[in-house]
Amino acid sequence: MGLRIPCLRCGKFEPECRCEPLPSEPEPPPPPAPVVPAPKARIEVIKMRREKRGGGREVVILEGFPRDVNVEYLARDLKKLLGCGGGVKGWTVEIQGDHRDRIADFLAGRGFKSVRAGG
Repeated sequence: MGLRIPCLRCGKFEPECRCEPLPSEPEPPPPPAPVVPAPKARIEVIKMRREKRGGGREVVILEGFPRDVNVEYLARDLKKLLGCGGGVKGWTVEIQGDHRDRIADFLAGRGFKSVRAGG
């Protein structure tokens, strides 16, 4: 024997209740998607310079970061994205290998403009 629930309007159980069925409630609208603001464009221009080191190795040097940017975190995220090594010296970032196209896309996603300087 199942659970018997009385009618909400008349209080009688299902076989004796003669009330009309309750109208179904419309489904609530889905919550709006969160709005992710685009990164604010910065006025600083980051220079990407390619250099060759001993043994034919190539290094991309990024210069021109403002003082309010945590360059070490930026370099860490960049090295993780590219799967390469590199380091931070002062306010410049060195990335091993010639990844200038992908670096430009990464910097654009963070709101920085970048230009190629040198060779």
